[in-house]
Amino acid sequence: MPKNNRKAPKTSDLTTFGPPPQAVLSNRLVDAASGTHRVVVYAAGSRGLASFSRTLGLTAYKLGVTSAGDAQRRIVDLRRKHYGSLFGRMDQPIEELQTLPQADEWALVPWVVDPLGESLDLPAGYYLRNGVLEIEVRLDVPVEAVDQAVHAMMAPRSLDDFLVTADGKARLKATGRDPEGMLLTPYTLMYETVRISRVKEIYLYRPQVEFRRLVTILARVLAPLMPAATKSAEAA
Repeated sequence: MPKNNRKAPKTSDLTTFGPPPQAVLSNRLVDAASGTHRVVVYAAGSRGLASFSRTLGLTAYKLGVTSAGDAQRRIVDLRRKHYGSLFGRMDQPIEELQTLPQADEWALVPWVVDPLGESLDLPAGYYLRNGVLEIEVRLDVPVEAVDQAVHAMMAPRSLDDFLVTADGKARLKATGRDPEGMLLTPYTLMYETVRISRVKEIYLYRPQVEFRRLVTILARVLAPLMPAATKSAEAA
């Protein structure tokens, strides 16, 4: 029989978790030495959302802000949470709400199709990486502050707000949908029944067509959150 040369683990290996690996000792988006970190702004779409908005004569996509280095993690969350997969009224029983076909088929929408083939003159502190926009802000600025600023900027394009206007209700009625309905997301909480929430982060915009305008306005809105060096470069 062949000998088993595998060594038994040391006692210390069985009683401690061991030293931290390099992966948890650094974060690509954080530069503590320069006092900055990057937040990620991404666009996403789904087949269900595309079909729903198209029947209304609209173009709509999700816009999100995250601290995750890989925005695909957020896409996975959208699928898992069935984001924007229901249509109806908030006070309706969940079994009476309409489920949008293919609403779970979310995908990341790159801001620029061919970054190398297009001449992009991004402001200082703005970077395109793997289809998403990374924005460098001061280290003391939480991601939530950027998130609030971005969504306040996009508020006039909100699909949820549009659907409650006279025009929005008329379009819903013309397609045979409840004019008082809206896009909803079911949230299942531990030990609780399913909670329904209105979809607030879907906007009437075209990510690739309006990217330059988006960046121009973002640069103005987020200027107070940028590091001093970036502000100086912009002023120059």
